[in-house]
Amino acid sequence: MESCAIRRGCLAPMALRLGAGLLLFVFLTSNGFAQESDAAFGVQRLQLTTADRSAPAGMSHSWYHLRPANTKVAKTLSSTALSAPRPKASVSVFPSAQASIAEVPPPGFYPADLSYFGGPVVSNALSHSLFLNCAESCWGNPTQFLVDLNRSTLIHVIDQYVGTTATRRYPVGRGANINETIFGNTVGQNDLLAIVHAGAKQFGAGYGNIYHVFLPKGVDTCFDQTSICYSPDNPASFFFCAYHGSVDFSDVGHVLYTIEPFQNVEGCAVTKPSPNGRLADSTDSSLSHELIETITDPDGTGWFSVASAVSFGFEVADICVQFSLTSPFFDPPVIDLNGKPYKVQLEYSNVFHACANTP
Repeated sequence: MESCAIRRGCLAPMALRLGAGLLLFVFLTSNGFAQESDAAFGVQRLQLTTADRSAPAGMSHSWYHLRPANTKVAKTLSSTALSAPRPKASVSVFPSAQASIAEVPPPGFYPADLSYFGGPVVSNALSHSLFLNCAESCWGNPTQFLVDLNRSTLIHVIDQYVGTTATRRYPVGRGANINETIFGNTVGQNDLLAIVHAGAKQFGAGYGNIYHVFLPKGVDTCFDQTSICYSPDNPASFFFCAYHGSVDFSDVGHVLYTIEPFQNVEGCAVTKPSPNGRLADSTDSSLSHELIETITDPDGTGWFSVASAVSFGFEVADICVQFSLTSPFFDPPVIDLNGKPYKVQLEYSNVFHACANTP
């Protein structure tokens, strides 16, 4: 594989700010791909190792895609600036345009279709949540949301992109409460990748596992050696709300992950009112956005739009945040997931040529 030194867009190693005594308090469940379990969590304690802290320095590939914030500076970003340079796919497949547009189920609308570029997609995977310096309730109840999303019709909008209609393909995996000493209020990208590495080393790497790192209120994060940040306290650098990515570590291999900063801030939060409160629904809408984009475009070579200059590079969830004929930015509808109302965004469907909550 290419080294970080010669690969454009690869993240340079940087000294980590993680303390040597970092402990991971891990809550285990007994679920798998075939059947999701709602069993009570058990507890396991792990300590971050030297290998975890040094893993980002030895990575051979890193790719990411941002969810822009609703801020003045974020609106200056071009659509192509939302991602690291996309790797060249081995195959390029552009579905032909359909002659007619199917009836769009409300509250859908039509902006642009997605194209497939031949790369991997995720047909089934476990979601592992890693909660930093706070109990899960600090973000609402993302575990229950992931259970309800996995049992909903919304998740089946992406059947068309992954080539299967099987149910309950994305169950909740293992989770961790992470206690970490943070110097200042900013966690660097390599710090986060060290945590991702620790999770993958314990719970598994590859396309069958997706790691979600949740940051508590008041904690910023930036791409190392840049001013591209989640930084509600510093509007000049507040460019994104969350992102997903993939990385190749030299020991555990390929790992998929999302970074979930605290979403209940202006620039990232959903509008009021919301059925589960603004904290929970803002977290859940961002989590579904990043999870579903990870599934349909894990490495930057899967499904994304090239339909126009405006939408170029947008992924399946981006289109349904950036474009709306009836609602302002970050004002998703209230939809039913597994019998419970959530205020979360829709996902783009090439079947309907619109954003939809049903396949």
